[in-house]
Amino acid sequence: MGARDKGLARGERLLDRLAGVVARLWYRLDSRHRKITLRNLEFAYGPDLTPAARERLAREVFRQFVLFAWETLVLLLAPLSHIRRKVIILGWEHIDKALAKGRGMIAITAHAGNWEYTVMGYGLQYRPVAVVGRDLDQPVARRLARYLRERGGNWLVTKQRGLKDILRHLKQNRVVGIVIDQNTATEEGLLVDFFGHPARTTPVAALLARRHDVPVLPTLSRRLPGGRHLTVIFPPIPLEMTNDIQGDIRRHLERQNRALEAWVRAEPAQWLWLHRRWKNQFPEIYE
Repeated sequence: MGARDKGLARGERLLDRLAGVVARLWYRLDSRHRKITLRNLEFAYGPDLTPAARERLAREVFRQFVLFAWETLVLLLAPLSHIRRKVIILGWEHIDKALAKGRGMIAITAHAGNWEYTVMGYGLQYRPVAVVGRDLDQPVARRLARYLRERGGNWLVTKQRGLKDILRHLKQNRVVGIVIDQNTATEEGLLVDFFGHPARTTPVAALLARRHDVPVLPTLSRRLPGGRHLTVIFPPIPLEMTNDIQGDIRRHLERQNRALEAWVRAEPAQWLWLHRRWKNQFPEIYE
């Protein structure tokens, strides 16, 4: 291990000690995101979580995103060899099998663990990924986000050019990564259950599966002890083809959300509860 890697390892150990302190301060000062997190947890889990349990989980959510902030600096500055070693990938054979059909594939994912870290690690270990994301409004932040997502050799597909570029990458038999767990505008999403409540969800992956027979694979991330990151690639989500096109798309989208929900329930502290996931249909819970 070189001097730079040793320095990074020392930084990770220090972060473990400081993350709790920073998270407690952030939790106390940021009342907006604290309330969003607590209300999301109450809405999702109902009586299954006591108020005290919700409070403990919310505090851990904040701690996990302190870690995320540090890891973002690592992704921007650390040697690519260091990042590559930190990512563990299970199920890569499912991607090989999907790409053998020659139609490309879509990896649906969630804001769980450190999705930026694992997609860079996958690109470094196996093959580049076309990552679909929104261009940020602030110019400096936009350039940093693009550098982050392209640093390891991946491509960034901006939502402004979305479908056209997605189809181009699929025609070249590439992996396209789409995050599907955020609220969308009414005209951009369908209402599909997530934690037992209808949530506006992008149907892009389901539409492409139905129209172009593109395999859709859940590809989900989790933070591990010691600064390591796990991504698990699951088999393709089954698609039923009937005369009811809209019904086929909805069923596929329901299966996508069930796969994501199961992953979040297994490690809830690592999901983005700070986001107003249900604001489209239930704005009152955030008032």
